[in-house]
Formats: sequence, C-alpha cells, structure tokens
Amino acid sequence: MVNQLEKIERLEQKIKKPEEERTTKDKEREKIKKKLEKLRKKQLKLADKFKDEVVKRYGKIVKSVVIFGSFIRGDFHEKSDIDLLVIIDDTAARFTDEMKEAFDEKIQALGKSISKDINVQPAWTLTEFWEMARIGHPLLYTIVRDGWALYDTGFFIPTRKLLELGKIPGTLEAVELFMEGAPKKIQRAEMAKLYMIAEDLYYSMLNSSQAVLMYMGLEAPAPKHVVREVEQHLVRNKIKNVSGEKLDKFIEDAKDYVAQMESILNAFRKKKKTDIIVKNYEVMIKAAVAILKKMDKLPPDPKDLPAAIDKYLIDAGLVSASYKDTFKRVVTMRKMVADGQADKIPERDVELVREYVRRFLRDVSKIIETMESKGKNKKSKKSKTKRKKRKKSKN
Repeated sequence: MVNQLEKIERLEQKIKKPEEERTTKDKEREKIKKKLEKLRKKQLKLADKFKDEVVKRYGKIVKSVVIFGSFIRGDFHEKSDIDLLVIIDDTAARFTDEMKEAFDEKIQALGKSISKDINVQPAWTLTEFWEMARIGHPLLYTIVRDGWALYDTGFFIPTRKLLELGKIPGTLEAVELFMEGAPKKIQRAEMAKLYMIAEDLYYSMLNSSQAVLMYMGLEAPAPKHVVREVEQHLVRNKIKNVSGEKLDKFIEDAKDYVAQMESILNAFRKKKKTDIIVKNYEVMIKAAVAILKKMDKLPPDPKDLPAAIDKYLIDAGLVSASYKDTFKRVVTMRKMVADGQADKIPERDVELVREYVRRFLRDVSKIIETMESKGKNKKSKKSKTKRKKRKKSKN
C-alpha cells in the first residue's frame, strides 16, 4: 500500500513539473511582451514628438511624416532605431539640391536632439514620390506598404491603398497579386460546376504566367499573346510546358503549371536579391574608396575603411549621417550572402538599401566633381601667375 502511495506521489510530481515549467515560460513571455509594449509606446511617443516639431517648424512644405522599419514590422528591440521619413512639397517653390541637403541636415539634427535612437532618412520631395509611384519603384513599395503615416495631408494613405490593390504596375505587390490568385482559382475549379472549370483553369494559368513575365521585367501580355510570350521567354529556355486531355488531368496539370510558375518566380527572386546585395556592396565600397583616395585619406588596411568613412566623410559633414547605417547594413547583408543566409534577408530591405547606396554614389560623385573643379581652378591660377612673371622678366 505504501509503495503504491509513493508511486502516486512520484507520478503527481512528474505531472506538476511540466505544468510549473509551462507556467514559468508563460510568465517570462508575458514579461517580455509587457516590456516590448512599454518600449513600443516610448518609441511612438518619441516619433510623435519629432513629427510635431517638424510640422511646427516646416508645416508649409511638409506633406507627410512616416514611421517604418522594425517598429511597424513588430520585430523591434531595445537597440532598434526609430526609422522616420519626411515627404516635402517641392512644387510650390523651387527646391534646389543645396536646399534639400540643408533641410536633411536640419531634420536629422532635430531627430538626434529628441533621441539618439531616431534615424531620419533623407527627405523625399513630391516630385520624387510621384515619379517612384509612376514607375512602381520598389523603395516606394517598401515605405508606403510597410510605413505608417504619423502625419499626412491626404496622398500617402491613398497611394498605400492603390499598392495594396496592386493598381501600380511593376511593383512586387502587383506580381504577388497575380500569383496569389492562381492557387485560389485552382481550388474553385475543383469544386465548381463544369462550365466554370475551363474558365478558372484558364485564368489560373494565365495569371501565373503573367506574374512570372512581369517579374522578368516584361509587360503583362494580353491573354491572346501569353502563349507566344511564355514560349519565347520560358519554353525556349528549356522550361517545360504542360498539357492534358481529360478534365481531371486538366486540373492536375494546371496545378503543376502554377506550382512550376511559383518555383520559377522564387528562383528569379532569389537570384535577383543575391545579385542586388553583391552589387550594393561593390558599389558602396568602390565609391568610398574612390572619394577617400581622392582626399588622400584611404587607409592601407581595408579593415580600417569603416572608421575612415565615419571620420573623413560623415563626421566631416561631407555626406549624411544616415549612410553610416547604410554601410553597416550593406556589409551585414553581403556577409549573410557569403554564409548562405540570403533567404533570411527581407526582399524589401534589400531594395531599400539599394536606393540609399544609389544616393550615396550620387553624393560622392558630386564631391569628387567639386574637388576636381577646384583643382583645375588652382592649376589655372598658377599658370596665369607664371605667365605674368614671365612677362615681367622679359620687360
């Protein structure tokens, strides 16, 4: 009897132990959740303060103040930056590059005066915004789709709605909209009446084909031209097509076709993302090396390049402080590609970094042009001085 009681007690203890462990884990999760919620409120309060100050000082030209990045995605932590973007009106009056740079410096300084965690991106003008919207620029997709307007005068949010509906051609959203619709139409085909099956199978294969062609940089062809375009750009490149004779086989073949199109699209995305990451790294490194070499500040050891960029470009005020974060992200992404971890990098982050690398290259090119122009002027003055001296000596 005693042995049986001991067995029961041991059994009860075994049951209690996992329950206690679960309770402890639940408490830890709840604690982390509360901590993150507190941090979220703090970050939002700081972002709102920045927004209020920007609108107060520059309200006449400010069209939107947007928060984006880890705060909106929900993967922020204690060391996360508060990413902010200001969109300004350059249509009411002339807005030169110098004025834009001065404005960027002011809002970045304002952000840092509120909190060191605030990371203000270079401002967008209305012209830049609508140009990117017109061509379906990936950076616009990233900011508008994933961003949250803290202040908006009535165009940022409507543009977001258009993107969500896939109404801006060429964007990743438009591609995804076509691809996502294909499997749903397959499901309908399996359950629908006979007269609906042919139509749904037709559109599932049509839309998935259009999605892949769009991702390849081609215009979505009209339905009557899809077969020709798929044959030209995919079949001739050794990608197999599918066909069938019976109704059940039509459904299975359509499933295979859509799956194949999804596989092709994923392969394109992966290659494109890897190529962009490598290109971002190469362009930023080459641009940094070129400007530092021109300044005679290029360190002999490549490991010292980040420190040289900070000291001679960012701290010296030649380029925006936001490029420090850009350089860090470029190097991190390149390392992840080398380690075979490219899949862990969000596609939108890659496109965002690419745009800022492009801007860094533009800014560095301007600095080099200015330095070369000054060098030519100095040479010209020296040659004039020499000619004057020669004339005097002859006289």
